[in-house]
Amino acid sequence: MIESTRVTAAPARSRVEGSRRSRIRRRRRRRIIVAVAVVAVLLASAVGGYLFALAGAYQDNVTAIPDAFPDESLRPQVIDGPAADAMNILLVGSDTRAELGSSNVDEVRNSLADVIMVAHISADRQNVHVMSIPRDTWVEQPSGSMGKINWSFGSGGAAGLVQTVEKLIDARIDHVAAIDFEGFKGMTDALGGVTVNNTIEWQRRGEYFGIGPVELNGERALMYVRERKLTGNDFNRAQQQQEFLRAVLKKTLSGQTLADPGKVYGLVSAISPFLAVDGGLTAPVIVGLATELRDLRASDVQFFTMPNSGASFVGDQAVVLVDDPTRALVAESFRGDDVASLAEAVQKSS
Repeated sequence: MIESTRVTAAPARSRVEGSRRSRIRRRRRRRIIVAVAVVAVLLASAVGGYLFALAGAYQDNVTAIPDAFPDESLRPQVIDGPAADAMNILLVGSDTRAELGSSNVDEVRNSLADVIMVAHISADRQNVHVMSIPRDTWVEQPSGSMGKINWSFGSGGAAGLVQTVEKLIDARIDHVAAIDFEGFKGMTDALGGVTVNNTIEWQRRGEYFGIGPVELNGERALMYVRERKLTGNDFNRAQQQQEFLRAVLKKTLSGQTLADPGKVYGLVSAISPFLAVDGGLTAPVIVGLATELRDLRASDVQFFTMPNSGASFVGDQAVVLVDDPTRALVAESFRGDDVASLAEAVQKSS
């Protein structure tokens, strides 16, 4: 039986309101995702004056995901009002152990999603909140049957997962980005290695990962983000992946990296061959978004796990359950561009 992990939403609305009032003073540096790091890199390139070369490196190597979105009739209504300018980006990590080149699109489409996150960029572009969805979350599939959310990606590709996530948050996904774990290796080496704060001691194939600061090169990074058997369960594996990505962001935004055009170019070149995106997430779009987020700092990006009812079993399957009140709160937060309050409520209750 897997370890039970329960993260519940704040039961009283006043709790959420209180969180809203304290949002600014409670901001802390949290874990972040690769796509945000890519935005930061492209923004740095604009400042450095070599944007054209970087955009070319991205556009030439990234793979376009065909049919990334479900039919219009299956999608939530478009949000009106001030919240309409908020943006939701679905981020998928897939442990296919294969390069995301054009010849492997079908392999990526038919793999299971090991990491599922929704990055919510506020309408005023003042903050980004990244909600991680446990891959075993028990939800209604596009077929109408119940199953784990990562099955939506394996059976229906990006469009299937988008449909499932949109139903879960009752808001539209604007863009999709999927990265293969193999991309982490080149990304780590391009940065000259990263340091993670490891919380579980383990060892594999002669490589030791002690508690505390641990140095990772590309090979060790790949081992670190993939490990789940020795570290306990998928919740711990997700924590390691998030810790790794936070280390990547910290190193990417360091002055040593941003002041080195060759290192920045190498980082984009290392990521893009392993990245598959919807047809609308082009280099000019990313550059435009980076410009809008030019004042964003790492402390303005918050990471949290979608509130849930805890780990359980359906038959012999280990799953993560979501109750109706929690689902309604998540949907309300995304549709109202108030994911900040949701994140604060989750952090208080955990």
